[in-house]
Amino acid sequence: MTLGAWLAEAKARLAAVGIEAASLEASLLAAHSVGQDRTWVLTHPEAPVGLDAEALLDRRLAGEPLPYILGSIEFYGRAFRVGPGALIPRPETEHLVEWALEFAGRPILDIGTGTGCVGLTVALEDPSRSVRAVDVSPEALAWASTNQQALGTSVQLLLGDFASFAQPGELFVSNPPYVARGDALGRGVFEWEPHLALFGGEDGLAFYRRLASELPEGVLLVEIGRGQGDLLRTIFSDWRYLGSRNDLAGIERVLGFESPSIA
Repeated sequence: MTLGAWLAEAKARLAAVGIEAASLEASLLAAHSVGQDRTWVLTHPEAPVGLDAEALLDRRLAGEPLPYILGSIEFYGRAFRVGPGALIPRPETEHLVEWALEFAGRPILDIGTGTGCVGLTVALEDPSRSVRAVDVSPEALAWASTNQQALGTSVQLLLGDFASFAQPGELFVSNPPYVARGDALGRGVFEWEPHLALFGGEDGLAFYRRLASELPEGVLLVEIGRGQGDLLRTIFSDWRYLGSRNDLAGIERVLGFESPSIA
């Protein structure tokens, strides 16, 4: 089958199961199957489709996230390897990186690093920074290690609970689990992405409470879910509030706090 014919069929099948970006996803799957980029696929409709294209499409139709199938996703202009065991980096998390880069010189602890997208990106954008990254999941930390090697940066990767590694005076950055039990998520998230990185207890705020009570003095930048801002400002009422950053959709996405003992 030619690429052009396969793309038309794949788009229709993806759209039939409710995938909104069916055309884009079909072209990305086709590109992966032939080892080319998406532009090449779209400009060579007469070329044969890759032998594994149907298998890739079947995985997507079964709900597997596209980045897991492709093996990587772009974050802050770089390709990050990702697969089962790690949360897929989202564009809104780039706002956490942007704000962290404004705290020039302050050492960083990336809490719940997952693929390493936050900590590794800060280290790549500012090689002078001292960056450590911690996660309780060996599977997630393995992905961070893979990305560190691929991207060629030096970040100390730590396995364990953040409270064991946090040091006074650091800039703490975190995209913690903030989904409440019962919240509706996109197709495939519950089945495929690690629940440890998704769910923050019954109300989605359990990890934030730990951060507020267990972190030493320092500055915290933390990603939040839609509508959680006021609740978190209450949880961190003993900290000095530094403001917030919205994502591109205008949703409050990152909050900043400073512990009261910092001058």
